[in-house]
Amino acid sequence: MHQDNTRHFSDIAVRKIEHLKQNPLGFFISTMMAGAYVGIGIILILTLGNEAEPSSRKLIMGCFFGITLTLIVFAGAELFSGHTMYMTFGFFYRKVRATTVILDWIICWYGNLFGALMLSILFMLGGGGGWAEDPTSLVHSLAAAKMNSSIIELLSRSIICNWLICLAIWMSTKTKSDTAKCILIFWCLFAFVAAGFEHGIANMTVFTISMLGHHPESVTLMGGLYNLLWVSVGNIIGGAGFIGVAYYLTSNPLFPKKD
Repeated sequence: MHQDNTRHFSDIAVRKIEHLKQNPLGFFISTMMAGAYVGIGIILILTLGNEAEPSSRKLIMGCFFGITLTLIVFAGAELFSGHTMYMTFGFFYRKVRATTVILDWIICWYGNLFGALMLSILFMLGGGGGWAEDPTSLVHSLAAAKMNSSIIELLSRSIICNWLICLAIWMSTKTKSDTAKCILIFWCLFAFVAAGFEHGIANMTVFTISMLGHHPESVTLMGGLYNLLWVSVGNIIGGAGFIGVAYYLTSNPLFPKKD
């Protein structure tokens, strides 16, 4: 039913691996761009959310986070979240080896991290928007809550999160209309932010800004690493399993009949 789309995504995986092999520096810069683009969205919604009433905060923040994936899709950048889906299709169609998949994910993750760190440092050097140094700021309470959630909470939220993000990418390839792409991206990311799901790459910016600002004792480096570990695992499960494996199986029989 979805075989054309799944094969198309497997071809995308091949092209991305070719880019990585032929121009590793260019590929890594592209991953840094993705981390920074996600960070721009985080800074935007934290700025708005910090001024909003608690009753409407999630609604407002959700409405504006779509800028992240819009920038990545239209400007072009390599986001770890999307690669969990692309590489899964490439692997199942036997176009990408398992070791190559893992290498790609590692490079994307670290590239996104460096991009998030770079943007966060620039933001703080510019004054932190006037709110990062406030100990009562939303960024600090948000970071503390994320760092002190249980493993099952982090896994559950991160699985659903990347399920939604990859759905946005998956659906946007089914239309040629740029307006339709933007609407599809908006709804999926609105649901992810408003419902409070966990995205590892987004959390990189949240944690960096909080730790560089006037943060409470509950915000720590170890807490950030703990969150990123389990959220990254959940994001992989959401993108690779709930989209990659699921749509591959809807398009290809698990045990094909022999003639």
